[in-house]
Amino acid sequence: MTPRDPTTHPTRFPPGSAADKAWAWIQIGRPLIIFISVFGALVGALNVRVFLGHPPLADWPAPELFDLCELMLGAALLSSGLMIHNDVTDYPSDRVNRPHKPLPRGAIGHQSAKWTGIVFMCAAVAVASIHHAPGGGLEWNPVMSALTAAIVASGIFYNDHGKMHGLLGHAIVAFGVGAIPLWGALKLYPAAGSGILPLACAIFVMEIGREIMVCIGDMPGDIEAGFRTLPIRQGRDRAMRFVLLYYAGYLLLLPIPFTGIGPLPGLFGPVYLAGAIVFAAVLLATWAATWRTIRSGNEEAIFDAFERHIRFGTRMGVVFFQLILLLEAFV
Repeated sequence: MTPRDPTTHPTRFPPGSAADKAWAWIQIGRPLIIFISVFGALVGALNVRVFLGHPPLADWPAPELFDLCELMLGAALLSSGLMIHNDVTDYPSDRVNRPHKPLPRGAIGHQSAKWTGIVFMCAAVAVASIHHAPGGGLEWNPVMSALTAAIVASGIFYNDHGKMHGLLGHAIVAFGVGAIPLWGALKLYPAAGSGILPLACAIFVMEIGREIMVCIGDMPGDIEAGFRTLPIRQGRDRAMRFVLLYYAGYLLLLPIPFTGIGPLPGLFGPVYLAGAIVFAAVLLATWAATWRTIRSGNEEAIFDAFERHIRFGTRMGVVFFQLILLLEAFV
């Protein structure tokens, strides 16, 4: 498989310069993913806070405000650590699909990236495990410690082996994405944060489909790297039908955060419900646009369509959905 031309994504700074190296470290941390992770954790925490009867912005006790800062720091460390480590293990595929990225173009060394990712993930576990006790002082938050360690362990497993395990690998990625609002809620409110669980489950199911779509776009490089994702095992057409199955599952689950289920109350109102429906429509629209391109059989157009519709389009849909969840906390 011929690698793509890295000059189609020219570097911002002279190759090898200090500025180029600094920019490469920013790139490899994936600022948009950090933003989505921190924002998602925040909206999870804020919506539980409002459900408990507290105003979203006012009257934050100092210990709770400190926990909020820890939440943002921990979410940033966790997401950036996993993304940096992912770039190390994805190098054989990125060398074909995205030779302009920091590792394939040699702006960052493999060992530097590997250990930076591991240090960031360990720091995230430490930050997540600290909680301010209601009576003052610090205490260990065992639920957050276990959840963060599980996200780190599953993320490392995926980075090292996940693309060899088909659907299981996609589900592991979805677990980490679905856990974001739950992670934020449990960080600030260990006793009540589980109320976000229906939303986390709906996002988990949706993200399995979205992750399959991402791997359909990555097929040329993934084949070259010897990976065994579901699209490689099943082919593009069947994989796209799997995506529709999971998107349909998301449509069935999206009302539950509004209605509640069993002992878990409905934390969200009509603003959430309307936004979730619009988000589902965006997912289906990007699926349809990508499907039309796949039918053309033009490999270059297929790759560009996935970059445009899935990596960019659906991520913008995720940001929109998070804004809706933030708005929900204020109405």
